[in-house]
Amino acid sequence: MKQYTDAELQSNYDTFMTALGRVFNGERLEKLNLMYSEEELGGNLILSPASGNINYHNAYPGGYIDHVMNVVRNSMKIKALYQEQGGFIDFTDEELLFSAFHHDLGKLGTKGIMEYVPQTNDWYIKNRGANYERNKKLSWLDHNDRTTFLLNQYGIKYTENEFMGMKLTDGMYEKTNEKYYMVYDTDKYLRSNIQYILHWADHMSTCIERDFIKQAPF
Repeated sequence: MKQYTDAELQSNYDTFMTALGRVFNGERLEKLNLMYSEEELGGNLILSPASGNINYHNAYPGGYIDHVMNVVRNSMKIKALYQEQGGFIDFTDEELLFSAFHHDLGKLGTKGIMEYVPQTNDWYIKNRGANYERNKKLSWLDHNDRTTFLLNQYGIKYTENEFMGMKLTDGMYEKTNEKYYMVYDTDKYLRSNIQYILHWADHMSTCIERDFIKQAPF
């Protein structure tokens, strides 16, 4: 499991912010920079894990940024493979990358209150690998719902493709997604392929991140 120094955590944050500036521009970038500034969600972004359990993926400080950047990179690679194999690309690169950058945004919690806090029960850490627990100071919200709440809170607009991409990134692992994926009425078929690309990128990134856990000495 990775253990970053304070300087490395700051460097990862700077890399994340630089990447945003390469993809987005104008008013949208201004609002993203505000949302992720150290006065708003920046502290949460720097320290958050991607999950709370070492058996899942990236359950360490800074694991969130590592995971998001993996999904960003892999989403572009899978999009290229999909297109090469004859798949139809009906979304823009900006839409794909916006969804990749923000598919797990709700896991950051809210300003000054992180979603994940260190586990205080040694038994859960030793026997279940639960290094973190949910912060009970936060209202209970599904992380997808908190994602849209946060974007709306900072006035950041998104397209229908981006909305569906973020919402359905977890694929069938999220039960509430069944009504979109398990459709037998052709009139209700999903109108874009963006969520498939994102789900494959997210799932692949998670599997690779788990591989590091398997290889880590205990």
